[in-house]
Amino acid sequence: MTSRSHITALSLAAPVAPEDALRTMLTTLIQQTIEREFTQFVGAEKSARTALRTGVRNGYRTRQLTTRVGSMELRIPRDRSGEFQPTLFARYQRSEQSLVLALAEMYVQGVSTRKVSTVVETRCGATVSASTVSAITKTLDTGLTAWRERPLGGKAYPYLIIDAHVERVRREGAVRNTAVLWVIGIDADGYREHLGVWLGASESAASWRTVCEDLVARGLHGVQYIVSDEHPGMVQSMQRFFPDAVHQRCQVHYLRNAFSKISSPALRERVADELRKVWRSTNRAEADARLARLVVKMRPHLPALADWIEETGADTLGVYALREADGRKRLATTNSIEHDHMAVRRRTRVIRVFPNEASFLRLASALASERNEQWMVRRYVAAQKDLKQPLVNIAA
Repeated sequence: MTSRSHITALSLAAPVAPEDALRTMLTTLIQQTIEREFTQFVGAEKSARTALRTGVRNGYRTRQLTTRVGSMELRIPRDRSGEFQPTLFARYQRSEQSLVLALAEMYVQGVSTRKVSTVVETRCGATVSASTVSAITKTLDTGLTAWRERPLGGKAYPYLIIDAHVERVRREGAVRNTAVLWVIGIDADGYREHLGVWLGASESAASWRTVCEDLVARGLHGVQYIVSDEHPGMVQSMQRFFPDAVHQRCQVHYLRNAFSKISSPALRERVADELRKVWRSTNRAEADARLARLVVKMRPHLPALADWIEETGADTLGVYALREADGRKRLATTNSIEHDHMAVRRRTRVIRVFPNEASFLRLASALASERNEQWMVRRYVAAQKDLKQPLVNIAA
């Protein structure tokens, strides 16, 4: 596979430009479908000797296919008599948009192979067997598995952003809540990267321990700072595997937690304003002083909330361990992962319930790998010497 005309398998481990991601995916899907159709046409796999063979392979010809996701160069198998014409390819040109949508459904929505066959046949008039869809899905899953298992030891990731998203998945004979666990690493040059995707029955300590064990085994090192919500299982695992890292409690999650303790919308807005004033402080000493004054101010009217903020508010100030304002702004929350949550939800509205864990994992992995391709072109945090040196002590 040395040129685009030789694309026969999807390699998500190899970075491609963002605009090429969907085109590469669809090229792979269509190419695999054509190859399987040709195998059925000649009655035998490549180089196989069988009495069922009805034709002889005779190389390939290339053919351009212009679509609304870009131009594709496909390799069309030839038989010695010159009779083979890929029906799916011909129908694709007449129903290009429909087939793009159908194949995209197969890839990112995780629907069943039988449903995909029905969708393609209904929209495009082309029959694709469940076995064909299964074979293509297997090819895609091989690439996604390689992406999830790739080594991480080539560089350090000083910053981690961690969060989870829960969806309904059919497993163990019932529809159950299942969490996808996200970990984003930011390298010393300021670039973001999804380090992997994991599924867990819940956001338990056991699930997060599995994530940390996998990351460490793949070579993750150099972690100095972690931002996440305050789920006990997550925090417990992070402290166990990265004991020297500064932990920042996500300020957005913290506001939601505070709102859950207040009924009045007006009071919620006032509390949010006061907390944001604390978080806009220029240094840790100023933030501590403002937080203490806020607790005193709130105690006569909201004593329970004041006690809670007094006990937990300092957890949201770990961000002051970062030297640069740019880093403090971006790494005070887990907002970087929220886009991925929304991308999952958009597909969930169509699927409603994932048919199995494999389909959920496939969708999450595909989204994460494609996000990595987009993130390659722009730094998330400006590259500064600060990122390549140990962080200042949180108490400084």
